[in-house]
Amino acid sequence: MKLWQYFFAVTMIVLLSANVSATSISGRSSTMVEWFDDPEGSGALPVYQYLMLNARDIRDYGINFRLYGRLGHDLKDTVDADSRLYYAYAEKRGINDLFDVKLGRHLVFNTAGSAIMDGLSLDYKPDSPFSVNLFGGGDVRYYESYDEKDLVAGGKLSGWLMEDSLKLGLSYIQKWEDSAATHQLIGLDAFYDHGTVFEAYGEYQFNYISDTMSYLLLGVNYHKNQDWQLRTEYLYSKPVFSSTSIYSVFAVAEYQEIMSQLNYRLGPGMFAFGRFTYEMYEDVANANVVEAGIEKIRTDRFSGSVSGVFRDHREGQDLYGIRGRIAYLWNHRFQFGGGASIDVLERHLVVFDGEETAIEGKYEETAHRIWADATVFFSRNASLETRVSRIESKRWNEYYYGNIRFNYHF
Repeated sequence: MKLWQYFFAVTMIVLLSANVSATSISGRSSTMVEWFDDPEGSGALPVYQYLMLNARDIRDYGINFRLYGRLGHDLKDTVDADSRLYYAYAEKRGINDLFDVKLGRHLVFNTAGSAIMDGLSLDYKPDSPFSVNLFGGGDVRYYESYDEKDLVAGGKLSGWLMEDSLKLGLSYIQKWEDSAATHQLIGLDAFYDHGTVFEAYGEYQFNYISDTMSYLLLGVNYHKNQDWQLRTEYLYSKPVFSSTSIYSVFAVAEYQEIMSQLNYRLGPGMFAFGRFTYEMYEDVANANVVEAGIEKIRTDRFSGSVSGVFRDHREGQDLYGIRGRIAYLWNHRFQFGGGASIDVLERHLVVFDGEETAIEGKYEETAHRIWADATVFFSRNASLETRVSRIESKRWNEYYYGNIRFNYHF
């Protein structure tokens, strides 16, 4: 069955089944038209129809249904405006006060890994500090062919200890492609809550097929003072490839970083942050990255943010940039705004001419995106959004991108 047929059929079944007074239906419909031209002058005009649907307590059975997807088509046949079904599942909670069940397309996630799956998830929550999650079904991959032999399964055992201040978890996920096991990952996670003072957390992932650690995150978040918080993290990461991929036989580089971020409350709705990251690589020099910015959340009419980044790299891969956005609510019907993102990359290039001599030097490349946007609120349920952007870089020259989107909440 084609995706649009499945999308339509599932929606109609839910709406017809929900023809009972106790059923509550809500959601959002969005119609979006995009326009852009690439540097070669080829224009595209994709049109998308999005639908988010929530149906609660269908036919008084306590079953909820959630759906989100889109239908797409490029009117100029320039790009692939794919139709996608992001999720569509039925959910029943509190079966015998022990079980929660999901059936259909949905996201499964634990420390060992994640997937979008067509299948069944079961949560077992007894009257104890421990709980169990199990899942299994077809592995959905948007950019590759969908095959009934592409499967995913896994689960998680977790529990609260020390008077609910320490949570521990052990998880597992396995994936198959054409019935061959491609991923086997084991995850461990821990979270410690020390009241109003700090939180400590950690996540560990082990690649069983490659017999190596693939991910490690350790962090502490200090938040005793209500006006400022300090978060520090260590990250280790190594790529995980499918066992059937040619890349799985090659050595891969590890990446590590140490990050510290300070958030400070300047006043009502206004915050500042500063972040320092030390990036550690195996094959190239390490780098220092400094970021800082201010954000104003809309408490009346004005909202916006501005931030800057500077990356210092000894081998000539420096980067500095600035980003900002602003929005102003003119009245209860109209809001307008705009923003800009400007990045400058300094590259150290060595070019060989075939005679064992080289041309060496530093070169700067600038890329920027400038946009203006506006929103019209027709009512509490209906609004119209539009944005026009100018994008330019040394590689892509300049081009324009625009979109217009009509939203209706029901």
